[in-house]
Amino acid sequence: MQLSIIIINYNTFKLTCNCIQSIKEKLVDLTYEIILVDNDSSECDPQLFLKTFTDIRLIVSAENTGFTGGNNIGISKAKGEYILLLNSDTELINNAPKICYDYMQQHPEVGMTSSQLTYPDGRIQYNCRRFRTITWELLEVLPLYLLLPKKKKEKLMLHHYFDHKSDMKCDWIWGTFIFFPKKIIHELNGNKLAGDFFMYCEDVLWCWDFKNLGYQIHFLPAAKVMHIHKGSTSKDKLRQVRITSIKNHAQFMKKFYPDFRWYVFAAIYYTKQYTSLWLGKLTGK
Repeated sequence: MQLSIIIINYNTFKLTCNCIQSIKEKLVDLTYEIILVDNDSSECDPQLFLKTFTDIRLIVSAENTGFTGGNNIGISKAKGEYILLLNSDTELINNAPKICYDYMQQHPEVGMTSSQLTYPDGRIQYNCRRFRTITWELLEVLPLYLLLPKKKKEKLMLHHYFDHKSDMKCDWIWGTFIFFPKKIIHELNGNKLAGDFFMYCEDVLWCWDFKNLGYQIHFLPAAKVMHIHKGSTSKDKLRQVRITSIKNHAQFMKKFYPDFRWYVFAAIYYTKQYTSLWLGKLTGK
């Protein structure tokens, strides 16, 4: 088995079915299995998935273990040489897993890859990132990045400053599409993905752990995936999701700055993020 694809379902039956169907239509030239972990959904009986897709492996969790917990459950049952963590609100546009597989076969120094993500209307999402640092925040807030040459700014800042149309070595990628060799799991603490966060910012932490093991993380725009983005989150919860993400990211930065510098970072970061939230509420965005 070359690849195990792990999808977490939490009350997203239709989206998850669309995701699985896209895999069946687009993924070729790899032996693979689809492991669907239902995280204690209440929307419908998870056994309905097996009536639609008889060849998937369904794991029904008795409790909602969060994004990290669900993925760790799936990984523990995976038979594949490689693992693909794939959000339920995605659909493959092309043979993205095979593109990542071939790339990683040729680049053993790379421990994790991701695809180009687009909204349903074709707009590119900015999933190729740098770790937020004091320097990064100041470059954006002041904004000193305007003084940088375009190419240097793209490579140094990434995020929306990078057009996401060329291969790029980065610090972290969204958990929407994460492709890596299963063997690396056994190099991690506890032989599993770190579960410091129930949801949001866990992907940053995983990438941090992979990089600390000496692996590179690469973004591959040739691999293309449509991502509804927040498709698994109800609209009335989006603001709370943003707040949770802000807090978790700040807490993660304590690993990056385990000294007084964290307080400097937190002052800049929290001020910027909560100002943005306030302005968004004021303008209805």
